Amino acid sequence: MPFGNVTNSSGNLPHLDGTYTLEVVRLEDLEPGQFGDRMRWVFAATDDEGDLVTYESGDPYEWYQTTGATLGPRSTAREWAQKFLGRDLADGEKGQDVAAELVGKKARALVELQDNGYSKISGLTVMKRKPAKTEVDPF
Repeated sequence: MPFGNVTNSSGNLPHLDGTYTLEVVRLEDLEPGQFGDRMRWVFAATDDEGDLVTYESGDPYEWYQTTGATLGPRSTAREWAQKFLGRDLADGEKGQDVAAELVGKKARALVELQDNGYSKISGLTVMKRKPAKTEVDPF
């Protein structure tokens, strides 16, 4: 697998470095920070071989990143939501509705291991959606 292990107070954790398919597992509200409301994006990650990133025990690893909670035109949350949804958000779309729609959506991510030992999303790409199969009338 293309990830290694780092040790911290909670034991050995996989850390991500490279390209992955991320699936939104859930979104969580956090206490407001220095710059306002925040939220946690919780992901399941699949590596380039199609293997789910797991702990050494085989249990799925839930990886998370934090962004602001607003969907303003220049916000990271809006950028990520649009990449996972594969569409632009319309003006006036509500955060709760967007959050509900995001769960289960996937995007390709470039994840880089930082000098501090934590991984960070440095780029997201919309997943190409397979077109729905249609029956062709042979006549």
